[in-house]
Amino acid sequence: MTLLFRITLIVCALLVFIYVLRKIRHSEVKIADSTFWFIFALVILLLAVFPHIAFFFSNIFGIESPSNCVFLAIIAILLVREFFTTVELSQLRNKVAALAQAEALAELDAIENTDAEAGEAANKHADANVGAGEE
Repeated sequence: MTLLFRITLIVCALLVFIYVLRKIRHSEVKIADSTFWFIFALVILLLAVFPHIAFFFSNIFGIESPSNCVFLAIIAILLVREFFTTVELSQLRNKVAALAQAEALAELDAIENTDAEAGEAANKHADANVGAGEE
């Protein structure tokens, strides 16, 4: 791994730390959701500071360049994260649809109850008028 690549990884890791901290400070991201990004930036920082880790894994997996091993690891981690995010998003969409349906049914019941009460009140008023006219 070249020195320039290692410096780039360090700068990128620090930028991720700063960006995530800024989002947390502005309450745009919860701390629990940002844990992945802190660990991700820490792994990038460790690979940049200790390049022998990349050499070790590139030798194990038969990858010629440690830089390619780092890129492969980053892509694999992000793909797994994207999959879990997609699953979570799908579950949230299902919950939103269920909540919207429940709210629509509740509003429909409220409208029907209001109509029924108005009809009963009209019947009582008509009965009162009929009773008053007979006297």
